[in-house]
Amino acid sequence: MDNEAPRNDDADHASSDLEAWPLGEVFRQSQTPTVLTNPRLADNPIILANDAFLRLTGYRRDEVLGRNCRFLGGAETDPQVSGMIRVAIQETRSVSATLLNHRRDGSRFWSELQISPILDAAGTLAFFVGYQNDITWRVEADQALRNAHRELGDRLAEREHLVREIQHRVRNNLQTIIGLLNLERRRGDPAVRRRLDVIAQRVGVLGDIHKQLETVANWNAIDFGRHLRETSAALTYLFEDGITIEVDADPFTCDVQVAVSLGLIANELIAAQLDLVVSSGEAGRAGIGVRLRHRKKAGILELTVGIVGVEHTPWSVSDIIPHSDIVNVLVEQIGAELALDRNGSPSVILKVPTRNLVTEFQAVY
Repeated sequence: MDNEAPRNDDADHASSDLEAWPLGEVFRQSQTPTVLTNPRLADNPIILANDAFLRLTGYRRDEVLGRNCRFLGGAETDPQVSGMIRVAIQETRSVSATLLNHRRDGSRFWSELQISPILDAAGTLAFFVGYQNDITWRVEADQALRNAHRELGDRLAEREHLVREIQHRVRNNLQTIIGLLNLERRRGDPAVRRRLDVIAQRVGVLGDIHKQLETVANWNAIDFGRHLRETSAALTYLFEDGITIEVDADPFTCDVQVAVSLGLIANELIAAQLDLVVSSGEAGRAGIGVRLRHRKKAGILELTVGIVGVEHTPWSVSDIIPHSDIVNVLVEQIGAELALDRNGSPSVILKVPTRNLVTEFQAVY
């Protein structure tokens, strides 16, 4: 853009000829910055400019008349937009564009420009009329919004990196604890070793949850069905009595805080049922069934853990529902209900309103 566009003195005569134009007064009084150009004169100069245009640009009328509109441009005006406007004028068609212009004092403003050809009675091109609206506030607001989004994205990326690093360190610390427990169990009697195994398994539940986060794209989404299968496999290995654990889980994802609570409860319930089977001598026939159901319409998550493969149950209700301070505290913490499932094989069922599983972290993000 050449904002030193030469002045065409013939435009003064054309402007005088239009003083008696019937729509001249409407043109002059319009609050929309408007100019009229004459394409039959060299360089398509401005021949009329209303007061709104002069107020917008800061130029006097004598500084505007006779010049091509490109004098408002500058080095920062997009040449592609300018070229699009130039082609539209050459092809005698209307065009709309947003471009950066400059006032007389050098200050910038964003203009929403509309240019249309005006034909005479014979259908010949007579004039171009151009309307400008100052949309600087809108462009700057859009830019501020984009900057805010970019900054938010950068901050979230930094936070994600930090959280992942913390989770990695937490998992390493948990592995260290498990290692120390394994060292201690070598020196203890069978009862002590058994107790240490239980503690190590609980710590392992936490470690598995943090480990899963290192392998998924969403750093705050635990696949709880996957976690149930991993926990069940670890417990099967721990008991070493040939007891099978079958897991049937609906898709359900949750954040770390929820996964830790549900994971520890599930671990205690499954381990308790395994203890029952082993202590009763049913290890060769009985197995454990774990079922997770996400009842979305009801807003309920159900976790059922029970003994399968036996027709007559030698266990009482008090046997099926474990007496565990850990379970009691966590069940109360998440607002759940723990009860005996009397439909079919002896089972314990945990029912949790899913609204209780929306943590403060999830509510923010």
